[in-house]
Amino acid sequence: MPLYSHSRLGTYENCPFQYKLRYVDRLKPILGNSIESFMGSMVHDSLEWLYKLAQDSNIVSKEALINKYDELWSENWKDDIRVVKKELTADNFKETGKTCLEMYYDRYHPFDQAITIGLEERMMIQLPEDKKMQGYIDRLDKIADGHFSVHDYKTSNRVPPQAKADQDRQLGLYALAVHQKYPEIKKIDLVWHYVRFDEEVRSSRTEQQLDIMVENTVNLIKDVETATELKNFPTKTSILCNWCEFKAQCPEYSHQYASQSNVPVLDTTTMTASQAAETVDKLVELKEKKKTLTADMDSLIETLESKLVTYSKESGHNSVFGKDYKASFNSSESLRMPGKKDLRRYELESALKELELWDNLQEISPYKLKSMLKSDKITPVQKKKISEYMDQDENVRISLKKL
Repeated sequence: MPLYSHSRLGTYENCPFQYKLRYVDRLKPILGNSIESFMGSMVHDSLEWLYKLAQDSNIVSKEALINKYDELWSENWKDDIRVVKKELTADNFKETGKTCLEMYYDRYHPFDQAITIGLEERMMIQLPEDKKMQGYIDRLDKIADGHFSVHDYKTSNRVPPQAKADQDRQLGLYALAVHQKYPEIKKIDLVWHYVRFDEEVRSSRTEQQLDIMVENTVNLIKDVETATELKNFPTKTSILCNWCEFKAQCPEYSHQYASQSNVPVLDTTTMTASQAAETVDKLVELKEKKKTLTADMDSLIETLESKLVTYSKESGHNSVFGKDYKASFNSSESLRMPGKKDLRRYELESALKELELWDNLQEISPYKLKSMLKSDKITPVQKKKISEYMDQDENVRISLKKL
């Protein structure tokens, strides 16, 4: 039985395919961590260090805290850490982290608001139907007998509304974990520290709210287990894809990275990755000029589309990115009737009459015949007999979307 966490379930909600790569296939991401995630980790680690010392009544200076942050940044920095926002640099984020720590220090020094009893404490959560979860609480404080507070540091670039905090699953799971570990607790404050803005967002949970959260979480775990059993993990594109470590391994985006030396390049005999990208741009150009071009251009567009379809099938890419446009491939199958001069056409008519279905058609109409095959008005035996006289085609539609 897998041990779930809020982040694991969140990964599935954001993108089932990323969940598959990370938790089912257990692949290592080709791309490096994002600078936002790295900066957040360094701020968390610095505050953990600060409070560990404070537990022993060792209150360090603000300068010592910033020096520790610089030390952690240098020790953990890797050259493959990605800066997604091109207008910013790693140094910009480093300075942001310092500012966060300075504001936090000024607000809470000398850090005696409560008694800290846990830092990065692992909490186990027992759910109904033998489902289990775990979580790590940034800081757990005792305010008074029967009164605890859970603290979670956030380095996000926006402060959420109160309603989000009141409905957040992670905070709810923290509250449940504390109740299960410390059943004598009567009150738990849930505190988000948005350190970029020197703001607190406080929340709490009633017993009814926790019951609803538990029910929803168990249902989500069941959805994940069903997807795992069926091996059904579709991609789910969103703005979050820009920060995904598995972007180079995703069929929606892997084409963009296929030419990089550290990414496996799929072998295709008809087209290279760079040629496919150029073909997307050429295809868009031709479609824009189609109204004024000669009929020969229709043939050229068809050729380019055919090459892209072949490339998609051979490479396994669901999408190909050009400079300004993305080409997506949507495949479907359809039945094609034999032509009027085809002998099977007359054999099909005879079969329909033999099956007593001719009166429903009067004549062989592709639309009526396809509708009949899709309906429940004829038996499987009849459908099979009719299908023997039909050809099956695969249709692949290429849709172009401006990036």
